[in-house]
Amino acid sequence: MKQHLFKSIITTLAVCFTLTACGNDLTPAIDKIEHEEVQDGGYLFAFITNARYYKIHYAISRDCYNWQTLNKGDVINMGYKGHPDICRGGDGKYYMIGVMPLALWRSEDLINWDITYLDNRIFDDADEIGFYAVNDYGAPKIFYDEDSGQYIISWHGCRVKNTNDWQSMRTLYILTKDFKTYTKPKLLFNFTGADESMSIIDTIIRKINGKYYAILKDERSREEAPLTGKTVRIAMSDNLTGPYTNPGEPVTPLDLLREAPAYTQLPDGRHAILAESYDRNPFSYQMFTSWSMDGPWVENSFIGPMVGDGTSRPGARHGCIVRIPESVYNGLLNKYSDK
Repeated sequence: MKQHLFKSIITTLAVCFTLTACGNDLTPAIDKIEHEEVQDGGYLFAFITNARYYKIHYAISRDCYNWQTLNKGDVINMGYKGHPDICRGGDGKYYMIGVMPLALWRSEDLINWDITYLDNRIFDDADEIGFYAVNDYGAPKIFYDEDSGQYIISWHGCRVKNTNDWQSMRTLYILTKDFKTYTKPKLLFNFTGADESMSIIDTIIRKINGKYYAILKDERSREEAPLTGKTVRIAMSDNLTGPYTNPGEPVTPLDLLREAPAYTQLPDGRHAILAESYDRNPFSYQMFTSWSMDGPWVENSFIGPMVGDGTSRPGARHGCIVRIPESVYNGLLNKYSDK
């Protein structure tokens, strides 16, 4: 425990770093931040940008602190549109959901993708329980559950048809084992008390140490929920589809409005949640780490992806982080690092 506390203190005292991005010049303004690296493979950060919204970009890292933006910050695949959330399935392939049109994307190497277009009704059937799809199908996320052999696809829908009524957003889900048959949409959460009517977006599901964690954004306004509104929070369950506990204390502080959480585990065993600040500078992702999913969470400095897209938000937006093996890591480097 003392060792863990010492590491957290050292991390907290790290000097804040900045990056310079000018056009396609992605040179960091400072030297590399030294952190433990994985010994086999690394991490992929798949994300969109402010100017190229819905278009997928890549960055890779050995330690999750120092990110190398690939393809000189250009779009990786012009065909994909969505908020990427990539999972590795039971067959070893990678999966993500695209929108406009609604589609399943499948790949063995994160470079070459097969596309299967999906019937809109697998989401639109949520209207039977009084929830309606928003214009991007509520940024669908996907997670593979090894125990049940099922994929859970989650998204946010609202009570008011043909609108983005943020205050009525709730998390919905469907299950599938084969991407041919799907369960009917259901509400994922049944929170109680002060969180009973909480508006929710950007939910991702992850299984960690035998428990299921739903990492989500409390979409309520600060006026409605002054201690938790516009923060990232975590709910927990023993089962994939719940019941989930009420969300705990915020992972992110109240200094900025944050959303679009991404999760990974660092090489030293700490948990890391990245959350995007979107209302004012500093825009882009910040990292919060903890030795326990129960917290406390400590903000860390890191060198994030930079794309130089000509806007005031030169970093990543609405992305995910996925652990990748050495063969995939090297394949991405060979494909995109010299472009």
